[in-house]
Amino acid sequence: MPCETWSAETLRTLPLLSSLSDRELAWLQPAIRRRKFDSRACVLNAGDTPDGLYIIVAGRVQLVHQDQEGRALVAETFGPGEIFGEMGLIDSTPCPASMIATQSCELVFIPRQNVLESLELAAIAKSLLRITLERLCKAHRQMANLALTKVYTRVAQVLAASGHEANGEWHVDVGSQQIAAMVGASREMVSRVLRCMIEKRLIRRYKRKLIVIDREALKAAAA
Repeated sequence: MPCETWSAETLRTLPLLSSLSDRELAWLQPAIRRRKFDSRACVLNAGDTPDGLYIIVAGRVQLVHQDQEGRALVAETFGPGEIFGEMGLIDSTPCPASMIATQSCELVFIPRQNVLESLELAAIAKSLLRITLERLCKAHRQMANLALTKVYTRVAQVLAASGHEANGEWHVDVGSQQIAAMVGASREMVSRVLRCMIEKRLIRRYKRKLIVIDREALKAAAA
């Protein structure tokens, strides 16, 4: 992979780097690299020692936990401007899960040693601390959600959040297997929930895609 670099203008659009002064950014910029990954490529494997910090410029990456039987749980999805790889940068702790590209991705990559050196910059240190605390709070909310809400509600939440508008309709971007991984349920259970939603005319199938018919009712089910 060629060592392509990012322009200062692009780096300025990223929340983690936006507060740096011109001098600080000029100091860090020579170490920053541009990395590209195809859809479904593994950016980091579970058990790997993080080699640096990644910031998403374009595309999406999922944090995926897998067991020895091949079952998967999607713990989080990261999009443009968000970071990953920060765990283990200080003490070389292995990655607890894999990071999988769900779309073609372009990433900013800052090598581990340069990240550690940049923590002396107040703006970087404060941003990383804020992001880490926000991520911890979000993880706690997700655990509570898994424990306290029914599968039907969790599926509705995924359908409402994981899609895009097209021709006045809401097209869901994920399939049954991905939904099952995101809600922490079996694929069979998710299929039963989807059939129930089809019977209630909340959603319909078109070929292999799910399309929301009644978005307001779906949002109410997800509340």
